[in-house]
This record gives sequence, structure tokens and C-alpha cells, in this order.
Amino acid sequence: MAKNKLARHKALGKNSSLSIVEVAQLMDLVTFGPGMPQVQSSMLFFGYSSN
Repeated sequence: MAKNKLARHKALGKNSSLSIVEVAQLMDLVTFGPGMPQVQSSMLFFGYSSN
């Protein structure tokens, strides 16, 4: 299903309704599978701001 959504997104180009975050999540799902732990955005920003 994720591959189909990505293919539709590619075909639609700028007219696609998917955000960059949604596309990234779909690509992660296709690449790493459903067992990949989800990254919390708050953790990402915390790690960035602490440097």
C-alpha cells in the first residue's frame, strides 16, 4: 500500500496532496518495514537544540 501511495505521489508531482513528512514516513516504511521504531519529533528537536 505504501509503494502504491508513493507511486501515485510521483505521478501527480506538484499536484500530490502528500506532505514531505508523509512521503518520508512512507519511504521509511517501504525501506525498513513496519517494525522500524517511530522517531518522536520532540526528541529530534531536543537533540538538535542541546548541541
